[in-house]
Amino acid sequence: MTSQKLYGKSILVIGLCMAFALISIHLILHGMGANSQGVLGRVTESRAALPQIVKEPNDVVMFFGSSMARAGFSPRKFDADLAQRGKQVKSFNYGFGGLNPYFQDFLSRRIADEFIEEDRKIKLTMIEFNPFQTTQTRWDRAAPVLDSFLTLLANDEELMVIAKNDLIRGVRLFNIKYLRGNISAEMITSFFGRGMFPPQSHQTFKDDDETIAQRRRLGRLLGQKFDEEYPDHKPVEWSYEWQGGGTIPQERSAETLAIFNDYYRVTQTDNAMRNDRLSRISSADIEQLHFEPLLVDHFINIVKNFQRVSDNVEVIMLPKNSKWIKTTPEAEKRLAAVITQIEQATGIKLKNHQNIPQITPQMYRDTTHLSRYRGDIAYTDYLIDQYQSLF
Repeated sequence: MTSQKLYGKSILVIGLCMAFALISIHLILHGMGANSQGVLGRVTESRAALPQIVKEPNDVVMFFGSSMARAGFSPRKFDADLAQRGKQVKSFNYGFGGLNPYFQDFLSRRIADEFIEEDRKIKLTMIEFNPFQTTQTRWDRAAPVLDSFLTLLANDEELMVIAKNDLIRGVRLFNIKYLRGNISAEMITSFFGRGMFPPQSHQTFKDDDETIAQRRRLGRLLGQKFDEEYPDHKPVEWSYEWQGGGTIPQERSAETLAIFNDYYRVTQTDNAMRNDRLSRISSADIEQLHFEPLLVDHFINIVKNFQRVSDNVEVIMLPKNSKWIKTTPEAEKRLAAVITQIEQATGIKLKNHQNIPQITPQMYRDTTHLSRYRGDIAYTDYLIDQYQSLF
């Protein structure tokens, strides 16, 4: 066998091994839900719905933000209540957990592209400014998913801009996008590392054994009630049928709603809140708020992207669980400076809903998120009162 033939066969074998490895990793991750569940699945499914959204006959409303927006806005209730007042709209919840403003900037560009292509306008866009999603800590913790989310959300032209400035990274990004199914090596390491070496959980404060047992029992019971009341529901992260939101109390039985009350009683304990507060401090710098300037700039881009395709744009800070989260005076000064920067750059006066009287500490499921059937309903009612005159 000539050396040329041997060399060719060696290259073929190496190529096949690399292809097999890439396919194997992709299949393993897909089977474990790494690229179809959580924020990746929610982003993918919500993007896939855009062609249908732009063709909605009624005025379109969009609430764009973090997991706090996802938990706090009930689009189907918003629409049903406005319909009772003779106003026909179709609203959508585009809230995403773990998607900081850097990634949301690219997602908002894709939304704007779709509406521009169809020559359609959003009637009202409500954009959440989440202070603790914009901190240096939050940016640092995004490193393992940075390239995966970027290739998922950026188009080729945007990736080429990166490649022109950094050829090596550009080649890696195109490799991740077209050969790895948006799954980077860092995400693989992070995904498996979390399974083998899960991050330290803040369980400094512990509830008694009876409360823990009740929590588990009621959680299982709620799962059973969901299966009974929604037998045809397909397990997706973003449902077009539900407009990106969750269930609404009108659809649930009185028995289920009573179980929810019991469940909240044993999950929203002081100990659970103390643990969640510690977790938010370590993962998001939620009380000190040392902002990352890059994320502030990208948030401003988000607002400008929606200004291109919206008749009305509102920038909002959602209600804050001030009983448990207490920002320092220095943090408040930093926050005020960032708000001023956003307002000057966009020309929009930010609406601060952090301490509105309509929302009480009992309406949160943890130290940041409003609870289902309590906080989300009360806050959606508040938004209806604020913005119904636009329709």
